[in-house]
Amino acid sequence: MDMTEEEKAERELRQKKELERRAKNRNSRLFLFFGCIFEIVETILVIFALFIFFSFLIFRVFNLPEEAAKTIYQFSTIVSFVGGLFLGFVIYKNCANFIIEKFNLTDKLSNEVLGHYSKRYRKAQSEELKK
Repeated sequence: MDMTEEEKAERELRQKKELERRAKNRNSRLFLFFGCIFEIVETILVIFALFIFFSFLIFRVFNLPEEAAKTIYQFSTIVSFVGGLFLGFVIYKNCANFIIEKFNLTDKLSNEVLGHYSKRYRKAQSEELKK
């Protein structure tokens, strides 16, 4: 079974598209893997920084009675944890968007990852849907 030149060209084109899709998927997985590691470390640092900040305020700046300081300290621990998680997510998403834009990764990452992180990609998609 000999293939014609058109069939060979079509087959090569399909193989090239499949290789590009696999490369995008691999790059997207690597981006998300290292992004998750960055997010975990960065969130822990933010929680720790908030914990230190509230501790400094409670015990050094405001001279509160011991019972009031203990109660406020317990409350500030919860606020540090929840606030640190929230700030960690916000900082991570902004950093991911910055990295995608700075290093021009729009052609190297899958559409799912770009749709989640890149503001420019989401704006382009919404404009495309309006047409």
